Amino acid sequence: MDLSACNQSSIKKETLQMKNEGTQKNRFYKTSPHGGVGSNVSFHAINGGGYVTSIDFAHIYTRDEAQEEVNNGWLRSSTTEELFLSVDHVDELSIWKVDCQHVKLSYPETTDPKDEYVLYRKGCWDGNDLGFASKLSHSFDYSKARVFNSNELKQMDTEGWVVVPKFHCDEIARRTFEEVSINRKKMISCAGIVGIRKKRKSKTNGKTKFNCPECGKIVWQYDPYDFQSCTDILCKRYDGYMAGRG
Repeated sequence: MDLSACNQSSIKKETLQMKNEGTQKNRFYKTSPHGGVGSNVSFHAINGGGYVTSIDFAHIYTRDEAQEEVNNGWLRSSTTEELFLSVDHVDELSIWKVDCQHVKLSYPETTDPKDEYVLYRKGCWDGNDLGFASKLSHSFDYSKARVFNSNELKQMDTEGWVVVPKFHCDEIARRTFEEVSINRKKMISCAGIVGIRKKRKSKTNGKTKFNCPECGKIVWQYDPYDFQSCTDILCKRYDGYMAGRG
């Protein structure tokens, strides 16, 4: 079977489907191969400046640039695989969040000029992002945070919460994109990028590979830490009971 012909045929079908089902885009973000932070996707930063969860600081690639990397096999895969996602689709589903590392002010030490305050729950994080008091318990989506004035705060039990002037959180809030929102068909293939295949997860039986310290024979066993037994009955490290357990 000619695999190259099959791949070309597959790409042609994907290109035709892309033209029929969606409009090609010309701006793409590139995800990090090292995973995200909490539920947020990490992206390649502007001009090679590492990785960011704030999409406003993510590098934007043209479709030609993105397709060249795909065609040349330059996309990497470490904790997660690198993907090119349409800027328009990502921006549409972005969520405002606040990184706890940037919160420097709190009430009553600092007051808000508009008398507006938000509360975040102590010890509650999504990665580095804070969970704010909302209509239903708390939300990591800062746009859903309830706003209180100082009179309301005096009548509330704020134990377990930290009160922050809203103007401060407004200044440091950033747009993020959650991994669960990735739609590969819509954001990749229908947006104009062809050739990215979803990697299949390899099946595992839970065993760890060892080499027998006596004879060097490859042994697979469930204990990932200590060598149990060689599988060769003639080897000095053979233990009939442990070998039977696998």
